[in-house]
Amino acid sequence: MKSNFSKGLLMTALITGSVMWGGTNVFAEELQEYTLDQMVVTATRTEKAILDTPASVDVVTAKDIEKSGAVKIDDVLKRVPGVSVSRSGGLATSSPMIAMRGLKNNYDTLVLLDGQPIVNAYSGTVNWNDVPVESIEKIEIVKGPASSIYGSNAASGVISITTKKAKGLHGSSALTYGTNHTWIKKINIGDKFNKFGYDLYYTATDSHTYGYEAYKTISATKTPGVPTGDNYVIESNTTGSGKVVKIGKKGDKIWNEDNYSGKFTWDFDRDKTLSLGFFKNKSKYSYDYRSHENWIGTPGKYYIDANNVFTFKNSDFDTAPGAVDERIYTIGYKDDANGWSVNAGLTDNRSWNGGVFTTDTSALSDYSSKRYNLSINKEITLTDKDTAVTGLQYVHDKMDKVKYAKDLKTKLQTGGGKSDTYGVYFQNEHNFNEKLSLIGAIRYDHWTVKDGYVTDGNGYNSAPESRSDSAVSPKIALNYKFDDSQSSYISWGKAFSAPTLYNMFSGSANNDTSQMKVVIPNPSLKPQIISTIETGWKKNFNDKTFLEVAIFYNKIKDINYKADLGKQTIDGTEYTVQQNLSGGRGENKGIEIGLNHKFDDKLSAFTNLTLQNPVIKEAQKKGEIGKLVTQTSKRLFNIGFDYSDGKFSADLAGNYYSKKYSSTTNSDVVTGVPGAYDPVFLVSLNTTYRFNKNHSVNLLINNLLDRDYYNYYNGQGRNFLLTYSYNF
Repeated sequence: MKSNFSKGLLMTALITGSVMWGGTNVFAEELQEYTLDQMVVTATRTEKAILDTPASVDVVTAKDIEKSGAVKIDDVLKRVPGVSVSRSGGLATSSPMIAMRGLKNNYDTLVLLDGQPIVNAYSGTVNWNDVPVESIEKIEIVKGPASSIYGSNAASGVISITTKKAKGLHGSSALTYGTNHTWIKKINIGDKFNKFGYDLYYTATDSHTYGYEAYKTISATKTPGVPTGDNYVIESNTTGSGKVVKIGKKGDKIWNEDNYSGKFTWDFDRDKTLSLGFFKNKSKYSYDYRSHENWIGTPGKYYIDANNVFTFKNSDFDTAPGAVDERIYTIGYKDDANGWSVNAGLTDNRSWNGGVFTTDTSALSDYSSKRYNLSINKEITLTDKDTAVTGLQYVHDKMDKVKYAKDLKTKLQTGGGKSDTYGVYFQNEHNFNEKLSLIGAIRYDHWTVKDGYVTDGNGYNSAPESRSDSAVSPKIALNYKFDDSQSSYISWGKAFSAPTLYNMFSGSANNDTSQMKVVIPNPSLKPQIISTIETGWKKNFNDKTFLEVAIFYNKIKDINYKADLGKQTIDGTEYTVQQNLSGGRGENKGIEIGLNHKFDDKLSAFTNLTLQNPVIKEAQKKGEIGKLVTQTSKRLFNIGFDYSDGKFSADLAGNYYSKKYSSTTNSDVVTGVPGAYDPVFLVSLNTTYRFNKNHSVNLLINNLLDRDYYNYYNGQGRNFLLTYSYNF
């Protein structure tokens, strides 16, 4: 019944839209088509057409974002070949995981916002909610190692976000209502006065997201008892070695978010521009205990049978609150005539979770981090065949963490540290002729880790000495352009990701003397090093079909991981000790295929497929060797259709990713149970009707086929967002 209803809804939406608005052509000219003439900068730091770029590059334009109905940036990134997106909790998630080329960590992908790195200095994550999608001019995605010109964090590639520059008086407002009592309010205004321009945005989001399932582990007991109750669901755990019991659903997650952003520009002349940007994201979440579902009854101990029990309490249906307060400031100067560009900025984050909630009080953790960045770049024409780019960069990172006990006063654990990184690079492109070009680049990075500290409430105190490290990142790439519609490339390069302050100075401790646990800081962690060889082919067929293929092979060494060191006596106290170490090796072989086709002026389509095998080759435990890297998929597949006819437009897209594992031994093989990462194909439908150039209505339906799946938590079923917009 569910399947038939889903198919009927899909066909009705498409057929109805085509019939009702099939005859008008009022706004068709507003849509921009993707072409190989699209200019990109990120891959080489010089402006080049995609055909002339020796790398796997994709561009998401403002129109692409509008047509997709994307609410957050990652909504469109998941359509890009080779990009894996994992967002649990719907809108009530600020840092979904983005992975490329089989590297699972967010800090392995460099994310730039108008030139400012926005990777969190503490955890290496990115708050994708910082930037309203309406403010984005374009996103360039470069896959493959890019440390030769960008330094750390560019091991798997670069995602560069460019925001819009005001061109004249304009404004918009939008009101959205959707599933889970979701309300989104947006307003934008901008103008250009001679040389000065500004664009201001505000977004407020309030949502009661669906309640996660509450479950408990079933354990054996030495005290046999009588089975009690049956108002629960028993399922396998993720490994198949045990059982869990679903006892109900947690209360709805209440998510409140305010986002303020703006960009100011001053054009000295047609070639020189100064820009200032700010982005402030403040979000808070809690759980509505009143909306929980208790399938069992009175809290306590329950016997499944005479020898197996589970115990639950009211707080199992409730979860501690938290908040994020992040600010990003950017300064940019461009002198196109003389080849200069300067970027500076600050990414400032503070977040907390825990404390007092409806049914209990938990330990409270308070985190803060700052990342200062300054980069200066210069493009130089050496000869009529050689164009060089050189630059300098300085990055300062700082983090502090405090974990409080339930009394919210006693410090259980603290940790923090700083790092300074200096980088210099040089790249040259030599054009042998109109068809063949060679790019060579090399970068040197030197960083110092200092002022580190870790303490816990059990008396452990460590202040590691400062240390320094460095990395050299070379790259060479050859591009051959057969004609104006076809090119091929081959490249080799090395990249690195310096260890995050979190990996070096975060720790765990508790005030339970029976569980004396501590994570020893390790400022001596080595950078993860990746080397890649890649070849690709790009072809434009009759200006209607674009095909791109990339084949790559990655080798990674000095993987950072948390190791168990057993029990150790420190300052007279015995601890169970863990420490982040560098070691192990991995590899990934893969192919990415992307196809875009324009049927006519109304209908276009895209599809892409990624096949890869990111596995561990050397590890601390033998059971990890040959296993898939955690949180990565072997197969990614996307398909979509875009239809536009006058006042009506529709975008239908499907996104598939294969099974992922959370266990390093890939033992979590069971799907469809809590804690699993299931393979799933999710379909979204976005439709828009424009009454005129000022007024429009938009309906976005996610998980159109209402698939049941787990992405650790139970995934959200079919849901919708209905938006009215006014533009001038």
